Amino acid sequence: MNRFTHARNLVEERSDDTYPTFTYSVLEQIIAGQVYMDDSNRSVLIGTDSGIFVVAGARTNSAFHHIISEVYNTRIKENKRFTLFSPSNEWTNVIHNLFGDQLRQLDRYQFDFNADKFLTLNREELSNDYSIQKINQTLMTKSEEFNEPYFQEYWGSVANFMKSGVGFGLKYHDAIVSECVSIFASTQYAEIDIATQSKFRGRGLAQKIAGKFIEHCLEKKIHPRWDCDVSNGASIKLADRLGFENPTTYAVFVRK
Repeated sequence: MNRFTHARNLVEERSDDTYPTFTYSVLEQIIAGQVYMDDSNRSVLIGTDSGIFVVAGARTNSAFHHIISEVYNTRIKENKRFTLFSPSNEWTNVIHNLFGDQLRQLDRYQFDFNADKFLTLNREELSNDYSIQKINQTLMTKSEEFNEPYFQEYWGSVANFMKSGVGFGLKYHDAIVSECVSIFASTQYAEIDIATQSKFRGRGLAQKIAGKFIEHCLEKKIHPRWDCDVSNGASIKLADRLGFENPTTYAVFVRK
């Protein structure tokens, strides 16, 4: 059994824990990443090349704690990103004990998706001034948010996103005014990232483009995911209008 398969087993052992979508992207090797384990193979640190990590498995494992600290110290020396997701309150306590005040805790929501609720929501047609187009390299060159550097950071390359990701752009005449893409995806999940130009906000465009994204996911039998900061009221309201409900709170740790 290779370490990616073993790590997947550790993740699936705790069905009540909360794992971000990039966990599965890395373990399915859809995006490049690393899997760190100690000799006992009881704990795992899963990370993307962009510097986003999550822990799984046994929490009381001092040898593994040393590995987490080594990865953190190496990235700090190289002035690289280190963001650590905690799947449970127990792991959150371990991370606090390991890092003290070196990292700052943020709280986020992960929502359940209710497909039946989504399908009953009233969705008015767009006026003829607007059109929706699947994301391609031409649209990327016109996008301020979801451009080549974005896909390079999270997907490793534009080509990899085009192969395994999904996204749509909403155009007003020829200008892109709202977009929805998968920041991460796996064979099971697609996590939504969305942006609307400031002067076009308040018109329901984000709901339209996200709805198109979700419809695509349902056609492909992929589970759409919505995560956001607990303080992001606008995102929480939009999630509710799209059929996302019953949020679970989890912790993320970032460099101060």
